[in-house]
Amino acid sequence: MKLTLSALTLALAALPELASAGFAASCSWSWQEPKYVVATCTKKDGTPWRTRQDMNLCVGVDQFTGRLVSRNVGNAFLECWDTRKDGNTDLKSTCWNWHEEEVRGNLNIDAYMQNLDGWLWCHGHRSAPY
Repeated sequence: MKLTLSALTLALAALPELASAGFAASCSWSWQEPKYVVATCTKKDGTPWRTRQDMNLCVGVDQFTGRLVSRNVGNAFLECWDTRKDGNTDLKSTCWNWHEEEVRGNLNIDAYMQNLDGWLWCHGHRSAPY
């Protein structure tokens, strides 16, 4: 029982780190053409940290629907245009679908990107200082 309680205590101690998915609550951000989220995020010690994430590492395009999707090295912004921030959690962009029609769509990047001590992370890719 003691070992199980210790394991539970360790797991609970890790929760704040694991629960940090969803960067928008601790970062202010903007879109910078052609492919970057630029953010000022709060670090664990409360200090601000400015960083920039290459979103081609995080977002792709569903070729059938033309919608943005979370995808490791998806390179969405090589083929999408007119991208901008929409609210505090979404990117909105226009892309081509399978039928070569323009499709305007949103992706909630807050569901896929996290703030880990001031750095933005998606699919194992850490942002750069800015």
